[in-house]
Amino acid sequence: MVLAGVGAWLVFGFFAFQTYFQDDEVDEALPFFTAGPAPSGIAGDETTTEMAKAMNDAMAEDDMPMVDEVDEPMPDMPGPATSEDGDGESAQSGDEAQSEIPKPGVPEPEGEEAPAADATEPTETQPTETQPTETQPEPAEPQIIVEASGSFIDRSHPTEGSALVLGDGSGQRFLRFEDFRTDNGPDLNVYLSSAPTDAPAGQFDDDFVDLGDLKGNVGSQNYEIPVGLDLDHYSTVAIWCVRFGVIFGAAELTAA
Repeated sequence: MVLAGVGAWLVFGFFAFQTYFQDDEVDEALPFFTAGPAPSGIAGDETTTEMAKAMNDAMAEDDMPMVDEVDEPMPDMPGPATSEDGDGESAQSGDEAQSEIPKPGVPEPEGEEAPAADATEPTETQPTETQPTETQPEPAEPQIIVEASGSFIDRSHPTEGSALVLGDGSGQRFLRFEDFRTDNGPDLNVYLSSAPTDAPAGQFDDDFVDLGDLKGNVGSQNYEIPVGLDLDHYSTVAIWCVRFGVIFGAAELTAA
């Protein structure tokens, strides 16, 4: 009985107590890329085991977070240029010049004061001419309108949200993402491509304009579009992985 009691204490007491001080260490790989068919179902978007491992290694080297969230407000746009109205300044200069012109009548004697008018004689009062005040027009507030829009679709990774082309009549335009979400990955850039959204992956970087690094894989964000760029030609927004030549998601821009 004594030996049984000592054994029970060792099992349930001493060794159980020691487990509180033991390390429980794990070393999992990034739960990000998986091999297999892509969400789009397009054969060219399949991710091989080797590519998945290479992307995971690249993310680990760059110490990339799983979620890199941004939340930019609407872009600040100046609005159409307005010409300066110089009429107000000219009118003011004219008033000053008019005040320097002597009024018609008896010239003032030089060196002595003019004799006071006889109080019994009626004095004629000249009507005062009032000049209308010119008010400068208030500059019109820039009106931001949606010139084109589209919804993201999955390619090699689940991607969702809206892509909007915003303009204000000044020629400046921005590409804005709203309710945007995709997977994070190494060397992700935002392209405007001439390839359709269902084109093979290799065509998206044949004829494109690079708007810069993807600012975050989640959240609202803005990218300035080069002035004069033909969006009828570059009508596809592509989330493109430069390092591995993979398209994460795409959106077709349609004129509003």
